Amino acid sequence: MTLSELEKSFGRIFFCALLLQCVLLFGSCAIGEDLPGRGSESKAPTCTESGYKAIEEQGTIRFEQIPPAGHRYGEWAVIDGGTARTRTCLVCGYEETIRISTVPEELLPKLEMSGSLDGIGKKSRAALKVKYTDPEQSFECYGLLTLQGHSTFGMPKKNYTIRFYDDAEGVKKHKVTFRSWGREHKYILKANYTDVSQCRNLVGAEIWADVVRARHIIPERLSALPAFGAVDGFPVAVYLNGDFFGLYTLNLHKDDDLYKMRDGQEALVICNEEKTDESLFRAPALFMPNNESDWEIEYCGTDDDSWAKDSFNGLISFVMESDDQAFYEHLKDHLDVDAAIDYLIFIWALGLEHSGAKDLVMLMYGDVWIPSAYDMDEAFGLDAAVPAFRAPEDFLPSMSDGVRYSGTGSLLWDRILNVFYASVRERYFELRSGPLSDVNLLGCVDRFYSQVPESFYDYDWYLYPGRPEFLLHMDQQIRQYIPARMALLDDLFEGGDDR
Repeated sequence: MTLSELEKSFGRIFFCALLLQCVLLFGSCAIGEDLPGRGSESKAPTCTESGYKAIEEQGTIRFEQIPPAGHRYGEWAVIDGGTARTRTCLVCGYEETIRISTVPEELLPKLEMSGSLDGIGKKSRAALKVKYTDPEQSFECYGLLTLQGHSTFGMPKKNYTIRFYDDAEGVKKHKVTFRSWGREHKYILKANYTDVSQCRNLVGAEIWADVVRARHIIPERLSALPAFGAVDGFPVAVYLNGDFFGLYTLNLHKDDDLYKMRDGQEALVICNEEKTDESLFRAPALFMPNNESDWEIEYCGTDDDSWAKDSFNGLISFVMESDDQAFYEHLKDHLDVDAAIDYLIFIWALGLEHSGAKDLVMLMYGDVWIPSAYDMDEAFGLDAAVPAFRAPEDFLPSMSDGVRYSGTGSLLWDRILNVFYASVRERYFELRSGPLSDVNLLGCVDRFYSQVPESFYDYDWYLYPGRPEFLLHMDQQIRQYIPARMALLDDLFEGGDDR
């Protein structure tokens, strides 16, 4: 190699080394930004701007880019009467505001209230002027409101009992007719705070009505009830003093009027507790005053209700003490067996584990006790107390050592499953081909959702913040839960006596 060629080689090596040092020095900086010079200190990023870090290596300094930190927001606040929400960055003070699209008010029944809810309680009422409007009717009167429910008291969005009157003092009732319910003046404004879908109770009522309608023999008194005794209702947009107050459902009130109770040997009994010996037909019903025991007589058609207490405890004693042969032959003397089988299959299908005991309604029209569905806000896998979604595999009937278990813990339902298993299995597949088919179950869900424009769900969500984000996806969860749940039940019952 000549001297000239050697000089050229060293020149190329020097140039490459110099180029490499430049890459190391400036390569990590973004194109288009002012590059920091040698000796510059590190710069922390802001919410929206990049920073950089100076790194000294072998006598040289290179700079490594740090991406923007992003905003750290506080809680959402609702403004402008519920039509917008805003939040502020806790670091830089930037405010983010989201406007909710205008609500197409004509598409939902509308209940406008004016007045104050200050001081309202379960026994202390608030009197407000109300105006109700839907495509079929419009009326104005007074609404006397009280808080309703138990577990919902501590929630930001409350349930209310609303009674319509012509006067603020509540002297003259203002009775109205919704749908085919008959003229009533007392209803429930149900908040459905945890059930963001708003549909579980009312879809459950529709399905229960379909199940009862498919029964071979329906007692005449039962066939005359709205939704065959389930609590029917419909979605409604509620406003207070001109501002959107929430998406609610206007429901029938669970009382003697709902069940068309008359004077005489008629009664309405409900269980208030879940999984105690008393509620699970493993101990007598105490019927203590002021709802201090598991079972409560909500209505009795006679002044002396001792006959109703004795009759119900007669059912419990029979469940606890009879052998299988007597249970099979004489349960019908105490309980409508067809209704009981339907009820058990129904709560399995909807995943209503708590309904094996708590909120179990029993009707008596002078003959035998009739189970009826109520309080279905945990249908389709919602655990409202957590809140969380239960898996489709939760709460299924099972078998161990030749004994079947309903999954409820109730002696009544366990014995019905064991002693009347052939009838339960036959009825399951009968209902599965109609009321409990995937097509009908999903159709009931779709019919409810079709009544409510999506913007109302947005309004309600932003007006009552604090609920877990995953609850927003209830429509997907319900539509996935139903076919998965029913497939599991199909598999259990297709196994026949071996499962």
